Amino acid sequence: MKIILVDDNPIVRTELKLMLEQLPFEYEAILEASCDSRAIRLIEQHEPDLIVTDAKLLISEASAIERVNGNQPQCKIVVTSSHEFVLDAFCKGGMDALLKPVAKEELMYVLLRAASATGHESMYDEQTGVAPAG
Repeated sequence: MKIILVDDNPIVRTELKLMLEQLPFEYEAILEASCDSRAIRLIEQHEPDLIVTDAKLLISEASAIERVNGNQPQCKIVVTSSHEFVLDAFCKGGMDALLKPVAKEELMYVLLRAASATGHESMYDEQTGVAPAG
């Protein structure tokens, strides 16, 4: 699974990346960018399975994200924001949304849904709630 984290705050990106790395999923890559043209280039170049992005990117680069959706229908987008009213708007569009600070359990739930939707498997056993040893 290829994941791109997009947030203008490097501390938030680092925290999200650490959380993702602790979850029981196999990743091909976890790439990072701030809310700018670099994020759009990364998304277009790497065709991620999952984009975890601050709402700022979707507001400022809406047409670019629409192109990504059109060209990469398998890609799932999870929107993060410190403002709940912003997330409500994105949820109405069918996206998953997480209120900052993001809780690890919520991130795991969203990642499980995204992995399932994109055909990727996790190492997480939903019956027992743990990843197998190994």
